[in-house]
Amino acid sequence: MRNLGIVFTFLIASTFTVNAQSDTLKPVKGDWGFSLNISGIINNITVENNKDSLGQYNLFARHYLKNDLALRLGFGVAYTKNNTFNEDSVTIVSTGSRALQVQDSSVSRFDFKVSVGIEKHLGKTKRLDPYVGGDLTILRIGSTNTDVNLDVTDVTGTYKEVTTNRVDGGFGFGLTGVAGFNYFISKNLSLGAEFGYGFIYSKAGGDYSNSKNITPVSGDGTDTFSSGKVGQSQTIIGATPTGGIMLSFFF
Repeated sequence: MRNLGIVFTFLIASTFTVNAQSDTLKPVKGDWGFSLNISGIINNITVENNKDSLGQYNLFARHYLKNDLALRLGFGVAYTKNNTFNEDSVTIVSTGSRALQVQDSSVSRFDFKVSVGIEKHLGKTKRLDPYVGGDLTILRIGSTNTDVNLDVTDVTGTYKEVTTNRVDGGFGFGLTGVAGFNYFISKNLSLGAEFGYGFIYSKAGGDYSNSKNITPVSGDGTDTFSSGKVGQSQTIIGATPTGGIMLSFFF
């Protein structure tokens, strides 16, 4: 009977433990979570990737080291290439004749960013989960490459101009304190908001080069090249674009 009572007590305790675990709506130690920003709630709802303290889009995740302590991780790779094509009829000033002008240009850049931080969760209720924390964000700004091809064709032939411009990239970093909350709609699904305040620094530029190749309708072509240095930097202390209204999933 004594052994039966011990087993019975153990089964009751186990049942209460399972019920307590299943009753919680919040993530626990070992869980992962991903967040998306929500905007346009009044008119048009838009769901988009989270933004870091530099205002750059990134994939944002949490990993719970403890039930009330989470590691914040952000990662982003951005490749941008803008192509512009324009075709038009123009008048050649020297001859007065009409010509077809075609300009094809492209501008490209590759950026890379990572962020890491920690957040402490303070909520003790079933649904409301306030937290505070901090982030370090590092951004590598890629070089900007611009290529422009210009062709002007009239009755005498085609004039060609090829221009290539290169400007060094740079870097940026942000140290940000954050405060926010999650409200759990159901188990491991929440709506929340986050606010950030911190120090942001970015610097872009350095060496630049410009080369141009001209092929006239007749005669010899010409090549020109120039280089130098150009740059800009920015320092901001204040509220950051991080967070906003967020939809979070945990598993």
